[in-house]
Amino acid sequence: MKKYDNLISEFSEENIDMIVSELPEFTNENLNNIKNKFRKKTMKRASKSKKIIIRSLTTAACICAVFVGMVNIDNAFAANLLDVPVIGDIVNLVTVNKMALYDKYKEINIEIPSIEGLEDNEVQKEINSILKERAIAVYDKALENSEKIKEDSQKKGFLTFMPEIVDQSYTLIRNSDDILSFKVVTTQIKASGYETADFYNVDLKNSKLLNISSLFNKNYDYISVINNEIVMKMKEEIEKEDAGYFPEEFKTIDDKTNFYINKNGKLVIVFNEYEISAGYMGMPEFIIDTSVFGNNISDLGYLK
Repeated sequence: MKKYDNLISEFSEENIDMIVSELPEFTNENLNNIKNKFRKKTMKRASKSKKIIIRSLTTAACICAVFVGMVNIDNAFAANLLDVPVIGDIVNLVTVNKMALYDKYKEINIEIPSIEGLEDNEVQKEINSILKERAIAVYDKALENSEKIKEDSQKKGFLTFMPEIVDQSYTLIRNSDDILSFKVVTTQIKASGYETADFYNVDLKNSKLLNISSLFNKNYDYISVINNEIVMKMKEEIEKEDAGYFPEEFKTIDDKTNFYINKNGKLVIVFNEYEISAGYMGMPEFIIDTSVFGNNISDLGYLK
């Protein structure tokens, strides 16, 4: 992992203007107050000890971090919220690291979510390792593609070419007393953008990563039930709105299929772009009503 250490960004006061500019939900007065508090603290460096400086920067970081649960985390904001413990009912489990590399052959911007606060530290390490390995795999692949672009352009004498543009970000979907759900989305831009996503659902009470089978009683054929619901919903949407679904392309879900449990306790199945529909449909989501499962849902009460 050492070769990535120099790519991990650090929180810096020089970027405070960029951070607050990405918070449109708040008034200029509030944002100016945030900037002023930050600047007053940094201006006292000459007369304060190193211990006081560190405490001031941490306070400024937390002032910015508290807004994460209220706005979507975008590239400019997430780039500066790094390795800082954050506060609140929503954001105290997830922080961000970032790997970024830019030149004329590549624009790589990788956010790495990390879970904090699980009771089982070993499970927490395992989940965070999965998240980090995914990010590094995306980064390595983007770097490999950019090298091919560089070789081709130099070999063939291209004066203009499309750089490798890859962005990975995450979005918090749900953080309740019992479940933390978020998705990690990778966007690759060539002639057009293409998105893929991995969804993660964590049982906070039992400190474990959930898969679909965790939601049902053992030996229950939830796959057939969900498959039928998805096909039915696709056909209904096609008849009603001429939606761009391809029912014939859909075969079956499995235990690796993307899903999350929404705030109403309903199972939501998610597909990547082009997987079962035309590109303009984005990543289709299907809400499965819990009633179709009868008495076969887990006693742990994930679904309602």
